[in-house]
Amino acid sequence: MHKEVSVFIPVSKTVNELSDSTKSSFLNGASIEFGVIGWRKLWVVKDDTGLVKGHVDLRHHNDITLSNRVLLGMGVDSSYRKKGVGKALIDIALNYSRENKLIDYLDLSVLSTNIPATKLYVKSGFTVEDEDYLTHSIDGESITEKSMTISVKNHV
Repeated sequence: MHKEVSVFIPVSKTVNELSDSTKSSFLNGASIEFGVIGWRKLWVVKDDTGLVKGHVDLRHHNDITLSNRVLLGMGVDSSYRKKGVGKALIDIALNYSRENKLIDYLDLSVLSTNIPATKLYVKSGFTVEDEDYLTHSIDGESITEKSMTISVKNHV
């Protein structure tokens, strides 16, 4: 039996499931060797019933020239926010990256309107690189993202 992996990323309210390619990248990425395009490392937080309530993942930029930079993706279910789960997940990703000699930077994108997440990332040492990094539409609403980064070699 195949078990779905819950992740918390910005998606349409009317189409509340991940695309097949996104599902595949999460499910197959862990079996790809670190450093090879498509690799992914994933940690999850589950509740007492086994439901995923938060996740953090690290993955390749899909650009061979950025092999020392890793993308961080994260989400926490609204019922688990403001309980230290997000901070714990970021700490796991930072510790993993600091222990990996090939990773110099963690990069991420966050919705510009997600002030609590931005504050958490800044508190964890990330800096804003670009305020309007990407603009796209979800449910007809224009959404902008900001890009943030941290040097894992300088923040030990």
